Amino acid sequence: MFLLEGAKLLQEAFSNGIEIEDIIVSNTYLQNGMGGMPNLEIDEIVVVEDSLFSQLATTETPQGILATAHIKRYELADVLSKQDAFIIVADTVQDPGNLGTIVRAGLAFGATAVVLTKGTVDPYSPKVVRSAMGALFALPVVADVHFDEVIEQLKAHQITSFAMDQNAEENLWTADFPERLALLLGNEGNGLADEDMGKADRIIAIPISERSESLNVAVAAGVALGFISSKRGPNK
Repeated sequence: MFLLEGAKLLQEAFSNGIEIEDIIVSNTYLQNGMGGMPNLEIDEIVVVEDSLFSQLATTETPQGILATAHIKRYELADVLSKQDAFIIVADTVQDPGNLGTIVRAGLAFGATAVVLTKGTVDPYSPKVVRSAMGALFALPVVADVHFDEVIEQLKAHQITSFAMDQNAEENLWTADFPERLALLLGNEGNGLADEDMGKADRIIAIPISERSESLNVAVAAGVALGFISSKRGPNK
């Protein structure tokens, strides 16, 4: 189970087939007509006093509506078997905002799934759910997998893995990309470990200004996903 906050996220979850368990609203939200409340097939809504609602919500200025929902579970083999597999692999990404942004960019640029290794932030923590802006409900997410298992299964499914390193000889702008590929993203502070970098099929660099030291992992993901998507053709 995970927590949803706000009418828009609730609507996004419902539209993508997420099973809603409970809906809780504040007394003030009810009295004000429950604006933006999606038309859901649910038997009852729990109404609580504003003071209690503020303790349940994780945002500083809650909208007055939240829900509990069931997490959709996916297996690694299921998402790797797709003919047009375009996989994001996030390895020990720690910041919820970064992960949410990566998932959001993945959906925007045609990724087919997100795979999270052990040590990556919980994809269903409230901050990730909010920053993903509904993308989390539309993309299959496989969590808590060992990095070596991911690499092994990518190879078994003939999916080419790309890691990113500023010192790589191959350039993102001039690289060619196969139909089935995975983009490997490392930890914010350290990137991919050297030994893990060496397990990728190919290593590419994003050319940046000499005045800049590096890119944030979510920004780098967005740049790479957007460019690769343009080479793969129209987003599905």
